[in-house]
Amino acid sequence: MGTQFRRLSCVLGVVAVVLVLCPAVSFAGDPDCSQEGPFTPFETLDGDNPVTMLNGRVVELRASNKSKCAWGRISHGTPGEEIWTDRREPSATGHEGFLGHTRIDSGTVKFTDAFKNDGKLMRACGSSQGRIECTGWF
Repeated sequence: MGTQFRRLSCVLGVVAVVLVLCPAVSFAGDPDCSQEGPFTPFETLDGDNPVTMLNGRVVELRASNKSKCAWGRISHGTPGEEIWTDRREPSATGHEGFLGHTRIDSGTVKFTDAFKNDGKLMRACGSSQGRIECTGWF
């Protein structure tokens, strides 16, 4: 019993440190977000959506006008490749990164959780074979 308690205490301590040191990292989506009525926004700032990487992986930002949320998708991938979303204020240069960071665990496609984008700009980023590509901001 004592060993389990120490392990649990250690895990909770690590989680607390990560949350304090990395407040912009979020692995779970925002409340009240859904992926209902999805579409691919083609008119983006500073880049394309979707983006096809040199190795054929496709990184795409998806969005829902109904829930005012957006999420990322990587397709034509292999296990271990990553996808996440970034969010920023329209006038800001900095941004919240690695929202919903996840990896393909099996198959060729993986989605992030959905995050609120009403009034903010969003993009999706993917990592494959040591390269990172991001869509334009929407």
